[in-house]
Amino acid sequence: MISMRKIFLLPFFITFGFQSFSQNLPLSFSQHYEYLRREQIQGKINSSLSFNVRPFAIEKAFPEFSSAFLADSSIGIITKPSFIKSKNAKLRITAIPIQLLATYNSSTPNGWENSELLSNVGLQTIFSTGFHLKLGKLSVQFNPNFHYAQNKEFEEYPSKAPNEYFRRLSRSVFGIDKPVRYGTGSISNINLGNSHVGAYLGGIFLGLSSENIWAGPGQFTSLILSDNAPGFYHFRLQSTKPLKTFLGNFEGIYWAGQLKSSESTHFSDGNFQTVFGEKDESSWRYFTGLTISYSPKWIPGLSIGGTRGFQIYRDDMADNFKSFFPLFAPFQKEEEGLIESLNLRQDQNVSVFSRYLVSSAKAEIYFEFSRNDHPLNWRDLLMNIEHSRAFQLGFSKYIKLPNKYSLGFQGEITQSEFSINNIIRWPNRQGLSNSGLGAFDNVQVNHGWTHEGQLLGSNTGISGNSYLIQVGIYDGFEEISIRMERFENQPNFYEFANTAGMNVDPWIDNSFFVNYSNSFEKFLLKSSMGITTSYNNNFLIENLNQDGFSTGTDKNGNFSMNLSLIYLL
Repeated sequence: MISMRKIFLLPFFITFGFQSFSQNLPLSFSQHYEYLRREQIQGKINSSLSFNVRPFAIEKAFPEFSSAFLADSSIGIITKPSFIKSKNAKLRITAIPIQLLATYNSSTPNGWENSELLSNVGLQTIFSTGFHLKLGKLSVQFNPNFHYAQNKEFEEYPSKAPNEYFRRLSRSVFGIDKPVRYGTGSISNINLGNSHVGAYLGGIFLGLSSENIWAGPGQFTSLILSDNAPGFYHFRLQSTKPLKTFLGNFEGIYWAGQLKSSESTHFSDGNFQTVFGEKDESSWRYFTGLTISYSPKWIPGLSIGGTRGFQIYRDDMADNFKSFFPLFAPFQKEEEGLIESLNLRQDQNVSVFSRYLVSSAKAEIYFEFSRNDHPLNWRDLLMNIEHSRAFQLGFSKYIKLPNKYSLGFQGEITQSEFSINNIIRWPNRQGLSNSGLGAFDNVQVNHGWTHEGQLLGSNTGISGNSYLIQVGIYDGFEEISIRMERFENQPNFYEFANTAGMNVDPWIDNSFFVNYSNSFEKFLLKSSMGITTSYNNNFLIENLNQDGFSTGTDKNGNFSMNLSLIYLL
C-alpha cells in the first residue's frame, strides 16, 4: 500500500531512481558539479570523466555513488528517497529535490546570468521541483522553473551622451540581441526548466529536451555553451559517461534545436533603436552543433576536444540534408561559394579546448579558444586566426591541510575583446573604424550568439574580459572562500569610441565576494555576498572641465547577494 506521505509528495516532486536507475544531473545543481570536480582533482574519485560535456549521469560517470543527487551515506547525507514503483520495478517515479535560487543587486545589474536568472536590479528568484519517471528505458523528467524578477530601474545609458556615442555603440549592438534591461516592469513566468522525454540506452541519452548544455572545460563559464542562458528546446544525442574504446575514452553531444529572440529593444525605453537597427522577429533560428571530447589512453588526465555550432534563420532554410546538417559543410567560405555564403543568414562558432588533470599534484589546467565567422580560406585562417576570437585559461590547485580541510586556489581568465587584428584588418568600413566582428555578434544573424536575449556560453556580455581568482578551504560540500574579479565591460565599444577621438574612459568593475556552502541533514546551502565597485559606468563620466576632458574617475558601488537552497527528498 502506498503511504499518504508518498501520495502527498507526488504532485510536487518527481525524478527517476536515486539508486539503481541512472539520471542526468541538471546544471542548475551547480553545487554538486563543483563538489564532484574538487573530489576528482584531489584524487578521491575516478578521473576518467573530462567535465568537458555536461550534464552527465552521476551513477554512470562515478559508480562509487549510488544516488543521482548524491543523497547517500558516502558523503554524510542520508535520506530515503521518496518514490513510487511498480511491483516489477520497471515503472519508477521519484521526487526531484526542491531548489530555490535567489539573487539581489542593490543598484546595478552586476553578476552573471544563470539560466532564467537575468541581469537584474532588485530581487530575483527561481523555484524548481518536479519528478522523474522511468519505464524500462523510457525517461520522462518534468522539472519546471517558476521565475520572478523585480527588474527595477537603473541608468541604462548616459543622459548627456552625444549622438556619436550611440552611433559607435551600434557597431556592437546591431549584431547581437542583448538588452541592457528586459522590459520596464517586474517579470514572472513559468517554463519547462530542465525537462526531457527520452531514453537511456547504455551510456547514451537520446531524446527531446529543454535542459541546459555545457560544452568545454571551464569552471565558472564556457565560450560556446553553458548555463548562462535559459535552456532551449532541442533534440539531443549525448553520452552520459565516458565511452571506452581501445584508443581511450570519448564523450560527446549532438543537438538540434530552436533559439528565440528576447523581443526587447536594447534600452528598455526604446530610445536610439533606429540607430541600432531593427532585428528580424518573424523567424526563429535553427541551432545545431556537435561537441566531442577525447581522453587518450596513453596520457592519463588529458582530454582534448572541440565544438562546432551553427545557427540560421528558419525562413532561410531549404528543406534538404545540407540545411539541417550544416556540420558537414566546409569550414571555408570559398568552398561554400563566397557570394552564397554572404547572402545566407547563417553563423558558425567553432572552439577547441583541452583539460589536463594531475591528481597526484591535486591540480588541473585547461583552456578553450573559439572563433566566430567562417574564414575565407585556409590562408585567411592561418594569417588571421585571432579574428573574431575569444579564449579562456583556467586552473585549480588544492593543498591538504593538517585538519580535515583542503586549501584551494582557482583562477580563470575569459576574454572576448577583439584582438589588434581588428584595427589592422578593418581600418574603415561604412564610415566606422574597427568594424570587424566580435566573438559573439554577427552581421548576417544579427541576434548574435544568444537565446532569449542572453549569451549561450560566455558570461562576458557583448564583449568583455574577466579575471577571476578564488581562494578557500573545502571539505566535501563545505566551503568558505573569497572571490575577487576584475571585469572590463564592452572593451570593443571602448576601442571603437576611443580611436574615433571620443572622450571615454574604460568601464571597469572590481568585485569582492565571500562564499559559504555546506550541507545540513537534507539541506544543501550555497551562498555569496559581496561588493562591486564600478569605475566610469557607461564609459562617460560627469566631471568634465571646460575643454571636455575628465577631471577624475567616477565610481559607484553595488551590493550583491546570491543564494541556492536545495532540499533533498
